[in-house]
Amino acid sequence: MIDIILVAVVVLVIVTAIYRVLPHRELGAKKPSLAFFPKYQHQVPHPGSDDETEQIMSSLGFKKRRSRGGVTEYSRGSVIGDLSIQLSKVKVVFHPVSNDMLPYTVEAAWVAAFDTGDHWQFTKELGDKLKSG
Repeated sequence: MIDIILVAVVVLVIVTAIYRVLPHRELGAKKPSLAFFPKYQHQVPHPGSDDETEQIMSSLGFKKRRSRGGVTEYSRGSVIGDLSIQLSKVKVVFHPVSNDMLPYTVEAAWVAAFDTGDHWQFTKELGDKLKSG
């Protein structure tokens, strides 16, 4: 029994480490049916002000966690949520504006070994919402 627990802990540590070190993928044009280690990056025209971005994030249920050096981090959800993007803990990080474009990343706040396209869908919908203001 102890062996099974030890193996499970080791596998969890390895999966978490892999998720943390893998780079974010560019948001492609097509929603994947299955994605391993879903972490996405995207950029949209800057919506105008940081306050506007914060209002959009707040309307989606996100809370600002920290802001330093032009990098602002938001999160929502619970680590003990289910596989749904609406309930799992999600982290969105906005990076400094470059050439009037606002780059951002979306990832699971802890770890996600696989996904059925929910992270991609959310990343795209967030970009669309930021574009429309």
